[in-house]
Amino acid sequence: MKLTGEIVLEGVIDALRDQVAPQLTDAFAADAARMAQSLIAIVGRAGDDAAAIRVAENARIRELLGQGGLSEAAASQDPGLKISELDAENGRLRALLVELHARVEAEDGAEARALDQAIWRALRAFEMARAPRG
Repeated sequence: MKLTGEIVLEGVIDALRDQVAPQLTDAFAADAARMAQSLIAIVGRAGDDAAAIRVAENARIRELLGQGGLSEAAASQDPGLKISELDAENGRLRALLVELHARVEAEDGAEARALDQAIWRALRAFEMARAPRG
């Protein structure tokens, strides 16, 4: 068996549930142990697809930037697959998206409205993809 972060976190959850929690007689301590189990589970699930979520999000932002005429930004690439690298690129792309969105919201016309709505849909999808899963 290969020891992964997910397996380690599952082991911590099991230890809290099976060894620590049964020994806790204080209600506050027992609640804290249950909360810790839940938080560890959320972190474990978030780590599994963290890179995939960021790569997809960055690609979608680039599509929107391209639709808004920012061809240089749309043609950019992710610098690597480390979460820190993807997050830095995501921050850069999101800043450009905010500028584009402000510009589009100030414009009239069907094309501007369509891009405005596409940006709102994308932002909602980004948040849903990053939401904790139980």
